[in-house]
Amino acid sequence: MFTSLLLFSCWSDTIETNKNMEENTETTQKTWLRNYPWEDFSIKIPAAWNVITDKKDVVPNPNNGELELAITSSETKNGFANNLIILSQELESFTTSKDYSITNNVWAENEYINYFKHSAKEFTFEDWEKSMLYIFDAKYSVETPTIKFLQTAYVCKNKKAFFITVAIPVDVVDTTKYEKMIATFKCS
Repeated sequence: MFTSLLLFSCWSDTIETNKNMEENTETTQKTWLRNYPWEDFSIKIPAAWNVITDKKDVVPNPNNGELELAITSSETKNGFANNLIILSQELESFTTSKDYSITNNVWAENEYINYFKHSAKEFTFEDWEKSMLYIFDAKYSVETPTIKFLQTAYVCKNKKAFFITVAIPVDVVDTTKYEKMIATFKCS
C-alpha cells in the first residue's frame, strides 16, 4: 500500500482562455497539456506545471514503493498550489489497475484525516485501461489544510503498479480537466 505524498502547489485559472464553449473542451485540452515521457511511462501535464527534479529535498520518500514523479504548478493561490505525484511499486503477482486502485482507496479511507468521498467511478485511460477514480476531500496530516484529491492506479503488464494522485484546492467543483490529464498516463 502506498503512503500518499503531498506537495502544496496550484492550478492556474488562466489556463482556460475565453474561447467559446464549443471549442473549449477539445482545443483547450490539447493546448494546455504537454507530453512528458519517462523511462517506464508517459503522461501529459499542464504547460504551466514544473517537474521537481530534486525530489529528495522537497518530497519525503514513501513508506512503500518509489517516488517516480513530482510535479507542481508554478502559481500559488491563497498559499496553495496544485500538484501531481506518481508513485510506483513492483508487484509480486499481477492484479488489475481497477483492483489496485480499490485497495489503495481502502487505505486512504482509513489513513487520511477527515476523509469525505465525493465520488468513486470506473475510469478509463486513453489507451482503454480500466481503473477506478476516487475524488475525495481530506487532510494529509493535522498540519495540512483540507484539500481535494483525485486518485487512481495503473498496473502495467510487467507487474509494475503506478499510483497517481492529484491534489487541488477543496473549492474546485469541476475536476474534468484534471481527469483528462490523468487519463493521458500510459506505460512505455
